[in-house]
Amino acid sequence: MSLFQRLTPKSYILPLHKRSGSIQFFTIIALMTAMLVIIGAVQFSLLSTVHNWKSLIEHQASIEIPALDQNGRDYSDEEINMMTQRIIALLENIDYTSDVHTESHEQVAQLIGPWLGENNKILDNMRLPVLVNFNINTDDNDFIAQLTKRINKIAPRARLQTHKNWLNKFLKIVNGVHGLGLLIIAVTVTATLFVISSTVRTRMAIYKKELALIHIMGAHDRFILRQFLIYLGYLVIPAAFIGAIAAFIMMSIISALFLSADTAFIPSFGVNGGQFFKLLFIPLLICIMSISIGAYTVIREMKRMP
Repeated sequence: MSLFQRLTPKSYILPLHKRSGSIQFFTIIALMTAMLVIIGAVQFSLLSTVHNWKSLIEHQASIEIPALDQNGRDYSDEEINMMTQRIIALLENIDYTSDVHTESHEQVAQLIGPWLGENNKILDNMRLPVLVNFNINTDDNDFIAQLTKRINKIAPRARLQTHKNWLNKFLKIVNGVHGLGLLIIAVTVTATLFVISSTVRTRMAIYKKELALIHIMGAHDRFILRQFLIYLGYLVIPAAFIGAIAAFIMMSIISALFLSADTAFIPSFGVNGGQFFKLLFIPLLICIMSISIGAYTVIREMKRMP
């Protein structure tokens, strides 16, 4: 007696698991489930990354005060300090701005350093700009334009950056990838349902004589339906959960080897506890859909039988 027969109830009498196709069907369901779990994890990661980026820079703004004037002359330290203090005082007296602070010389050097390579001598001989960071709680373009004019009256070459355009472009790219992921999920689910329906129809065609015989002997349609549901259940359930486990193992290995950077601002395969349990619903849904589409296919095909 095979392992399949040992695990199935005694009411299972049709050898639907025999002949070719069952192993291939098991493998396809496992692969489809693994693909859906991986895509689902990437979707969660993208949503988390978008949330982190939005919380970081959505209401952030910065003012760059160059060290040179319009004529290329170096501002003195006193002039730089005076312009900085006047801009800070301006921002602190505006209702829509808060948390005004300047970046240290070392922090500015760290921001510029990657663009200049690792040659510290260049930074040592450069007059670095002053960066004033603050929170801005409005997206009104007129307000930002007026604020820019007031800042330029204090420091003519100062630049106000709200990061809004960059954030919008970033969100468009991420949303495009997110939409593509949803499309892949839809195609994968559709293909899975097609495979299940085709497998059931093939099995009914292979065992057409046996089905006709037990039907003549008095077997009800419900009994025949039960044979196919047992067959599907004992293949789909382990295949779906094995596929999910394989996906979690693959994601853990990839995340540990290639995406081990300790940052929340790049997408990764890492999932938290809540997302893990949500992803566990994928194999469960695969099982429910498989049983449902299998039952529907069996009932439809039996109605067509003479």
